[in-house]
Amino acid sequence: MGKKKLTEKELKFNEEIKKIVLDILEKNKKPMIKIKVSDDKPNLFQSKFGGLPYLPKDKEVPKDKENRQFTLLAQINVEELPENNIYPMKEGMLQFWVLNDDCIGLDFDNPLGNGYKVVYYKEIDKNVTEEEILGKYKPYEDEDSYFPIESEFSLKFELKDGYYTDSDDRFSEFFIEEIKKFEKEKGEEYKEIFEKYRKNNLGYNICYDFYEILEEDKNLNDKLFGAGHKIGGYPDYTQNDIRDKEYEVLLLQIDSEGTDEHEIMWGDCGIANFFIRERDLKELNFDEVIYNWDCC
Repeated sequence: MGKKKLTEKELKFNEEIKKIVLDILEKNKKPMIKIKVSDDKPNLFQSKFGGLPYLPKDKEVPKDKENRQFTLLAQINVEELPENNIYPMKEGMLQFWVLNDDCIGLDFDNPLGNGYKVVYYKEIDKNVTEEEILGKYKPYEDEDSYFPIESEFSLKFELKDGYYTDSDDRFSEFFIEEIKKFEKEKGEEYKEIFEKYRKNNLGYNICYDFYEILEEDKNLNDKLFGAGHKIGGYPDYTQNDIRDKEYEVLLLQIDSEGTDEHEIMWGDCGIANFFIRERDLKELNFDEVIYNWDCC
């Protein structure tokens, strides 16, 4: 059965909704570094998801309070990034470590938990060898672990505009505010349409109320419903926005998006995020980064 043919008024209403959303997205866009993964094997000093970590000669593998070694989730060689104002540092290595247990290091009751760590090394010592790393890298692995990264991935980076995603609470707040203004201005003209939404008892939830309107527009769809791996821009979730208001900077997002040969999978097609406060990032203080992952 095909879609119901829309009236001229319904078509006009849909265009008005699209314009509201597009205006919000364009007015609030900010830089994002899109990350593309490949199966090319990275060396010890390159950016990667998974694989063997870089460690300075005088440093040990990060551990939790029970002395269990973390596993490398990702490392970003900052010099490989396109010129940007997201990270204040322009050199060195930023690493993301998690405990390879049944929750992949996540404490569901505390987003500042004990099961992960973000580490920054300002200098990269190219004299370090893989043999040295293998001698001290003995990560803990729970028998019920579901580590998301199946193999080891090289990373390529591209600077792009980043837009609000439909699961970002900040976007929902803007949208509700704007749609209420729109109804106040043109509620009489579109009275029957607004009543239809109320009859369905959906309120003004962007993902459900207006999904079909926005989904049919490729430009909006690519912006609003785009997830993927990224640095900066706006986060995406499969469930809820868990941040405190201060944690505005997306240090890294890893999606369930691998290659034809190897998988990245957070639970059931989930997404992981690392957030930091802007003041902490400026000071290169990574002690209170929020880590979260969720899935369908």
